[in-house]
Amino acid sequence: MLVVVVVVIVVVSVVDAMGERRAAVGVSVMRAAVMVALLGLVAAASSSGADVLADNLSSADQVEALVTIRAALRDPDNVLGGWVVTSGGDPCGWKGVTCSDGLIHTLELENMNLSGRLSPAIGKLRQLRNLFLDHNSISGPIPDTIGGLPLLQRLDLSGNQFNGTIPRTLGDLRDLYFVKLSHNNLSGFIPDSLIASYNLFILDLSSNNLSGTVQEFRIKNVLLEGNPLLRYPSCGTRCDSIRAQEEVTVPVQNPPTHSQTYATSTKTVLLWMSTAFVVVFFLAAVIAATRQWRRRHQIFADIDDKKESEVYLGHVKRYTLRDIKEATNNFNPNNILGQGGFGIVYKGILHDGTIGAVKRLKEFVSAGENQFHTEVEVISLVVHRNLLNLIGFCSEDNERILVYPYMLNGTVSSKLQAYVSGRPALDWPRRKKIALGAARGLAYLHEHCDPKIIHRDIKASNILLDEFLEAIVADFGLAKLLGEGESRVYSVIRGTFGRIAPEYLMKGESSEKTDVFAYGLLLVELMTGRKTLEVHDEEHPNGGVVDWARKLLEEDQLSSFVDKRLRNNYDNAELKEMVQIALLCTMFSPTHRPRMSEIIRMLEGYGSVAEIWEGLKNVPVPILMPGTRNFAPSPANYSREDECSSVELEAVELSGPR
Repeated sequence: MLVVVVVVIVVVSVVDAMGERRAAVGVSVMRAAVMVALLGLVAAASSSGADVLADNLSSADQVEALVTIRAALRDPDNVLGGWVVTSGGDPCGWKGVTCSDGLIHTLELENMNLSGRLSPAIGKLRQLRNLFLDHNSISGPIPDTIGGLPLLQRLDLSGNQFNGTIPRTLGDLRDLYFVKLSHNNLSGFIPDSLIASYNLFILDLSSNNLSGTVQEFRIKNVLLEGNPLLRYPSCGTRCDSIRAQEEVTVPVQNPPTHSQTYATSTKTVLLWMSTAFVVVFFLAAVIAATRQWRRRHQIFADIDDKKESEVYLGHVKRYTLRDIKEATNNFNPNNILGQGGFGIVYKGILHDGTIGAVKRLKEFVSAGENQFHTEVEVISLVVHRNLLNLIGFCSEDNERILVYPYMLNGTVSSKLQAYVSGRPALDWPRRKKIALGAARGLAYLHEHCDPKIIHRDIKASNILLDEFLEAIVADFGLAKLLGEGESRVYSVIRGTFGRIAPEYLMKGESSEKTDVFAYGLLLVELMTGRKTLEVHDEEHPNGGVVDWARKLLEEDQLSSFVDKRLRNNYDNAELKEMVQIALLCTMFSPTHRPRMSEIIRMLEGYGSVAEIWEGLKNVPVPILMPGTRNFAPSPANYSREDECSSVELEAVELSGPR
């Protein structure tokens, strides 16, 4: 309330200043408008007071909400067995729950074989930002109370059996930018409020039973394929699929009646009316400032004209070189986070106060130029919580610069060497979480992107960690896109020595199974706490690290394999399974390696990893060079100089401290 009064006082002061230079009648009109604005703001603030109080949830309130949600679900595998009051008053340690300052901000219950219904009690978690229930068998309607989560940003209910209509209240969420409701049984019209949401970036409603006439969309990245009842006037008849690629609009479908919406929209109408009155006074100044600002910043920009036809950027921001220099203090060496074969990464503070990781590519490096365009193209195509997103870029003169979110916890590689209070910063549960997060990011690239994307340089130094130690797959500079019908591509060999799959090294042939091979070696890094070459050089100089892991597995001596800094604080059964998964990932033949979605299920405890390994462990492996097996790092294949000096094969170090 105090803020509202202060704002109006400021506006009145401005009007008084304007009155000295304007006719009295004009000032009178403006004063009247300000009074109307004040009344509207006061009414809106008063009516929303209850909402502010509702956000102050206690731990007991959160526990009650979660217990109610669990009671409405069927959980045959008892994965939510710990969701009981007797587990303690703090739900932040419960499975699938992530908190900040004691408040639940993320609920991750995807792929847990859950069924039943989603309780309306979900709306009581007022601080919830991320809700992931995908790939279960949950049925019934989507609760309208989800539209009452004011901070919700990402919603993924795909791969379930939800029915009924899409809640209109979703479109009222100002922070919501990712909505995935695909592969359900949803029916009815697409709410116009959802389509008109200003911040929405991804809307996936594919494979449902939605109906109505869809004319045009205002947003990009809309997926509607698999809704046979939807009609598109441009087709004349039913269309089986559409993906919006142009900027278009959506008509209002069956708008709600006054009685349905009056109670929920009165506050919004009052607030918008009063705000509109205030904004009018500053409109001229805003227009002038915007014109000046746009001369310095091109927001939804394409790359320079000569490359425009070669790459699709999506909505990313173009920065000027001056912006970048200001952000990095003229590329001050003290701001360097790390560097790789193609460039240097700086910490920078952008104009809006955001901290970013600014990657400056080396001048006159053709491979770096290609990497720049590849990275922008690939990252513009994907949106996933385990994949790095691009904030913007700079393409000016000879400068090629990429700007990413700054990852507070750096890379997995650096964090594996860090200590907190005398203990490793990454304990065993965190390492498992990182393995699962990286697997989910890769599975999205391989199995959910169109076209499919091969990363081609997976390793611990290319996996970033956000503030919650969630794995973020980065460095797409060597990535390849697979066209329709393609399962592999052939190219010049690039990557990091010691992490290259045999078929890629011998034939230049890469596929999603090339990433699986490198992922297996990432698991080795997580288990041992060291690079694969370090393990080989120090403890197993006569063969590959995978050979060594296999030998210790057969001898039941895995305690010699795991990171000594963990001090036996790990689960022996989980360690054994992870070693078996790593061995499966690094099988010589790509056909014997699992898909990333299969690896996810293995890591989540579904399926017998031991049985799969027993069935494949005796598959013959060609011995191509002395001391090699499964093409793991060995003296005959790689040397430490290879890993550090080869520009052609070295990975590009991306955002985050090293």
